[in-house]
Amino acid sequence: MRHWSIAAIAIAVAAPGSAGAQEKVSIPSVTPASLGAIYRHEAPAATVTGELYLPPKATGPVPALVLKHGSGGLGGPNGANIRKWASTFTGWGIAAFVVDSFGPRGMSSSVADQSKVSSWADTADALAALKVLGADPRMDKARIGIVGWSRGGGVAMTTALETVRKSIITDDLKFAAHIVFYGPAGFQYRDRATDQSPLLFLHGESDNYVLIGATHEFADWAQSKGSPVTFISYPKTYHDFDVQGGFSGVVKEAQLFTKCDMVIDLTDGHILRVDHADNTKMTNADIPAYVKTCMTHGPTVGYNAAARTDAVEKVHDFLKQNFKL
Repeated sequence: MRHWSIAAIAIAVAAPGSAGAQEKVSIPSVTPASLGAIYRHEAPAATVTGELYLPPKATGPVPALVLKHGSGGLGGPNGANIRKWASTFTGWGIAAFVVDSFGPRGMSSSVADQSKVSSWADTADALAALKVLGADPRMDKARIGIVGWSRGGGVAMTTALETVRKSIITDDLKFAAHIVFYGPAGFQYRDRATDQSPLLFLHGESDNYVLIGATHEFADWAQSKGSPVTFISYPKTYHDFDVQGGFSGVVKEAQLFTKCDMVIDLTDGHILRVDHADNTKMTNADIPAYVKTCMTHGPTVGYNAAARTDAVEKVHDFLKQNFKL
């Protein structure tokens, strides 16, 4: 397993103790085409970046959150929303580490083409960011969590799987909490174990970009493996419900995978289910062809002020309980 040197981190520090103080951090990572590429040490090295926001007047090791963007990257209203959440977290006494998986790889969005970079690269980046924070004496390594939106919500889910964690982390360092905003589960993963850390899911019941049923199924499975799970759903609420000032309506160019259904066992790569039926024939080599048959376009997104307000309260309650704020 490849080991990363924390000494390689490059940091530019803003004024110490200033409100919203920010540090630009380089994160040594990899760009895998699949999780198997990480296992086989075939993922090429990459360096991504993070924005580290520290709580004002922080004293002693503080809890922290890794923030993972969705398919829209860190530009526009989606990026502004993530940084707004970062400000909220620092106001609660929590450091916020906003990780950019797209910009350093020469892209701004994967909305129209999710194949531009595998989501396993985002997952590798999140775990690499965990290692960076875990080595920082200003952080309480026992209270580092992850929060992700959409594609990033999927990262907040997969990083709870032990096979995935151990592909990057060689010791007992793990995320202490996982917060999933409308994370996708059309392609679901099963594992021998989860990291046993609590998960909070927040999802719109009218979300036709990421169907709530599949995500709820994953949440139920994680709970069956011993992970404490809280699932919050919002009636008449669409994808991106917390993105104030964002686009509302149909995103015609966005790839949509709601007709896809696949469950994969990460321990051996076996495909357990396809189109809601037990699978005995399909292999990993068949997956690209299958995706072409079930991929469509045109989900709906939209802001919901009441849902966002409630989500802030639910996230705060979750973190107060699990981070002992």
